[in-house]
Amino acid sequence: MKRKTIALLCALTLAATAPLSLLGCGGCAGNKPQTGQTSDRTGEESAAGEKSALSREESASLQSLPVRPVENELSPDAQSTYAYLLYTQALLDEDEAALLQAASLLKTSPVPAKVWMEGGVWLMSRKSPNAVILLEQALSVWPEDMSLNLLYAEALLEHGMPERGVELMRAYLQKHPDSLDARLELALLLVKSKQFTEAEKLLNSVTAKQRSPLVDYYHARALIGMERRNEAIPYLQKAIREMPDFVEALAELAFIYEQRGDLREARNVYEKLIKLNFSTQDVALRLVNISLRLKQPEKALQYMRLGPATVPFKLTVASMFMDSRHYLQAESLLKQIVADGGAPGDVYLLLADLAYEQRRDLSMALSWLDKMPPTSKSSGRARLLRAQLLAEAGQNDNALKVVRQGRKDFAEIPDFQEFEIRLLARQKQMTDALKVAREAVKTWPDNTDLAFLLGSLLDETGDKKGAFTVMEGILTSHPDNYQALNYVGYTLAEESRELERAVKLLVRANELSPDQAYIVDSLAWALFKSGRLEEALSEIRRAVKLGDQVDPSIWEHYGDIAQRMGLKDEARKAYQKALDLKPANAETLRQRLSTL
Repeated sequence: MKRKTIALLCALTLAATAPLSLLGCGGCAGNKPQTGQTSDRTGEESAAGEKSALSREESASLQSLPVRPVENELSPDAQSTYAYLLYTQALLDEDEAALLQAASLLKTSPVPAKVWMEGGVWLMSRKSPNAVILLEQALSVWPEDMSLNLLYAEALLEHGMPERGVELMRAYLQKHPDSLDARLELALLLVKSKQFTEAEKLLNSVTAKQRSPLVDYYHARALIGMERRNEAIPYLQKAIREMPDFVEALAELAFIYEQRGDLREARNVYEKLIKLNFSTQDVALRLVNISLRLKQPEKALQYMRLGPATVPFKLTVASMFMDSRHYLQAESLLKQIVADGGAPGDVYLLLADLAYEQRRDLSMALSWLDKMPPTSKSSGRARLLRAQLLAEAGQNDNALKVVRQGRKDFAEIPDFQEFEIRLLARQKQMTDALKVAREAVKTWPDNTDLAFLLGSLLDETGDKKGAFTVMEGILTSHPDNYQALNYVGYTLAEESRELERAVKLLVRANELSPDQAYIVDSLAWALFKSGRLEEALSEIRRAVKLGDQVDPSIWEHYGDIAQRMGLKDEARKAYQKALDLKPANAETLRQRLSTL
């Protein structure tokens, strides 16, 4: 009804007056002033229309007249005005569907490019994919308009079509090689689409007089994208000198300083961002982090007060204090959150953890867990933590009771079964542990942690074949499970079969979880069994350098590899290292030593 009302008003206006050029914009491109002859003809047609209407009234009632779409009855000029009114009304109503409908009508109307820009900018502000559709229609009317081309390129980038945007600007620049705006837009698009090398080349062609703070900023972004952060600093500094409140440039500069370890320089820049109210929460967290890295916890607390007074923010800061081993400040902050009321369950978990880990006060830890509201989403995790604390304190039976009740109350959480399995295994109740593990795997067939735990139990109880079958099953569904890769690869190496596959599996495990001593040892052993002695020696030397304490089996492998290569001194030292750790096969190692 709204659409017909607008159209009727438009028609009445046109009938009452001489035809007007669109919106009174006779000077706009594509608008041709009407001639006097055309005006007369229109008047004649109006008169003829009145006579026709009178004759129809004589032969039929008004109610019998057919209703036709108003826009079909309008002259081209009136239809253009009608389309523009629809377009304007759609913007006022914030109606995207109506805007696109009006745009389809405007395609045949000589409206200025700026009219299309209005709609495009509005849709872009809403992050609407309809911006792409509207701007495509606009460019079908104004293909050479630079502003429309630039906006269309931005719309393509925003909606996941960066390559189309880049190609659009390349094509436009070929037609208009002197267009600085087009060159800059292409450079910005290239940066945003991570094509940094081409972007830098374009930006290097911009003269000093043509450069703006935005150009320098994106030049810096291109250099950062190519890992040339130090080169980016002067461009960011220049952009900030010319535009002191250029917050994006300040943020990039602060982050570069922080990455370089120039913490005080970074702090100075972050403080400027705080004053400019830029991303206050994130910047406050950066300042807290820097202060903690500088061993200034009290300064960190000061910066924390610059952030929002929300529980999630305070909880994040408390976690940062804990990670940096400033436990007293963390505890104080967490207690404050509790005192303020409405503390989430995670707060009680952290306080319980602090009480036990820092004070070894099991009673206090459990009391914090007791204070957690029973309706908390963290209730399941609290129950599990209670069991873990009891087990760590040596109260295995109580821990087992808690975890078994947890299985009933929180049947949807597999962690309870996993912890029960580990508790039973710790108490050498292997039959019960295997029973629970098999039940757990049936309940959660896609849980690789439970499957691996079952395989490990089978291996520990001597069922190597069963363990191998379970691990192969894990690789079938999860080929990048590094633990299963290591187990299968090492087993194949130990059994001296499928050695080529064993090496491949262990190379992949090492890629997925690099610098793990036991994985590097497995790889060295597989290479050794494959006769690739030089590679094996290199890997086993690397393995013993990883970690604070090396397993005696790794030193034993080192001795075996060195001995095979005739490196007796190296083998002797390795075997002795293994013996110093009092392994179960100490006598075997002594015999090997005696032969060197």
